[in-house]
Amino acid sequence: MNIPLPIRLLDGLSALAGRLTGYVSVAMTLTMLAVLVAQVTARYFFNVALSWSEELSLLLFTWVVLLIGSLGVREGFHVRLTLLPDLLKPVQQRWLERLILLGILGFGVMLADGGYSYVAETVGQTSAAIAYPIEALHLAAPVCGVLVALHALAKIATSFLPEPATLSEAG
Repeated sequence: MNIPLPIRLLDGLSALAGRLTGYVSVAMTLTMLAVLVAQVTARYFFNVALSWSEELSLLLFTWVVLLIGSLGVREGFHVRLTLLPDLLKPVQQRWLERLILLGILGFGVMLADGGYSYVAETVGQTSAAIAYPIEALHLAAPVCGVLVALHALAKIATSFLPEPATLSEAG
């Protein structure tokens, strides 16, 4: 299949970002789990409260939720209602899907823009317990907004190709 280079590059970038997002999310989840186990162990076995564990877990949880949410755009595992699409013909279904993806693209752009503005407003602040730069927490929004927009744009572009719908499925 002769696929235009810009679409190949866009889908390849989206696939790479998706793989990296998955790896980073797993690493963050395992770290969060280890921190929470340390917190429970310290509290119940040694009667010591860790001042940093809850804050670090919140930071990691925020990133994991937003990263996995962005990955859901690429992989299509978000919950959806199919009542209306099921009533449409295949061509109409594809156009409805493109319209939905366009809305998701707009959401990603708005999340990236609004998140960046929020990061800019909070530069220099630190967290209460660990004193890490608060931008480490707030950067989750613009980064994930960019990822959502990237995945939505790649899906829109590949939706105009003949089946299979994505290049990663094509091999």
